[in-house]
Amino acid sequence: MNVVRQILAITATNLRHIPLRLGNSLVMVIAIAGVVGVLIPVVAMSVGFRSTIQADARADRAIVLSRIATEEEVSSLSREDFARSANAPEVRRGARGRPIASGEVVLQAPVARRRDHSDVSLTLRGVGEQYFTLRPELRLVAGRMYQSGKQELIVGAAALLQFEGLEIGDSLRLQDGDWTVVGTYTGSNGSREAEVISDAETLMSAYKRNAFNSVTVALNDAASFTSFRDRVVRDTKRAADAHTEPDYLASASGPISRMMRIVACSIGTIMGLGALFGALNSMYSAVAARAAEMATLRAIGFSDGAVAVAVLVEALLLALSGAAIGIGIASVVFDGATMSTLGGALSGSQLVFSLPITPTLMMGVALLACALGLAGGLVPAIRAARSNIADALNDS
Repeated sequence: MNVVRQILAITATNLRHIPLRLGNSLVMVIAIAGVVGVLIPVVAMSVGFRSTIQADARADRAIVLSRIATEEEVSSLSREDFARSANAPEVRRGARGRPIASGEVVLQAPVARRRDHSDVSLTLRGVGEQYFTLRPELRLVAGRMYQSGKQELIVGAAALLQFEGLEIGDSLRLQDGDWTVVGTYTGSNGSREAEVISDAETLMSAYKRNAFNSVTVALNDAASFTSFRDRVVRDTKRAADAHTEPDYLASASGPISRMMRIVACSIGTIMGLGALFGALNSMYSAVAARAAEMATLRAIGFSDGAVAVAVLVEALLLALSGAAIGIGIASVVFDGATMSTLGGALSGSQLVFSLPITPTLMMGVALLACALGLAGGLVPAIRAARSNIADALNDS
């Protein structure tokens, strides 16, 4: 009998004996299922956050901030800075030759979260009249557009799903009285869908402000950015700087993304070690329970390698069973679920994003489960292959 047939024969026998040691086998299956079931939503949260941030990024858009600012909320640009940035020759022109640019203010609006009615803050963004030309991915899907000079708002679809009091006709208590929700917009599945938008000039008047937080412009093309940035720095006497939208979003979201990765790695490491010990315990028990049988197989001509590989195959199959259970539970409970966390406007307000359980993610955790199973079965497999045949038969 060749080695492959030996492996298959021993593996089949091992699997038939699993019901006789079901408790020990379940330890490994449940441990792996627990790792996978917990790790998938944690990783999906990190992936969903990054995807939501990056969905708003286009290389042919640039954002202008004050020189020392790393986020919009701590930036301050004068109307003259806005005019210089918007009128740069690198900025694309729209209808009637007007530059496609938006001077914006970033504030926070108090809202209540639907799931627990807790008080949180949502990004309130005041924008220029070219905002929706600048961002064609956003579109109004219900109600109407706000009117300049009136205390009116439109709400992103993601914010509407997660927070109370944002239906059309509802009012938000902001500076200078109640502001009425008149429309809902959607598009891009990005962070902008988690915001409340109004006219920048109306907001600036209500909040007694005379400066923008940022200026966003549409460039003629991505290659225009370098000359645009040089012009902004020169014309504002180094008071302002420009960033491509992808670079700005990647930089500003970096701390939160790193924190999520650290959490995912920490949880994965702790639970992975627990699963590894569970696999070791399960496979050691399997080998101990069948020590005499394995010794007999080796005595009648089965190779040591075939015995070791069969133990590893059993460990791998148990790990895959646990992975399948964990993936199934995580997919049913978390796939497509939305949540909100700090990160709106990349600062202290709420950002809404979904948890995508993708095939790539499922494949990744399944491979991790296989690695844990093989690692847990390796030492017992070596022990089964190298144990003294005579001693094993005598102990039986």
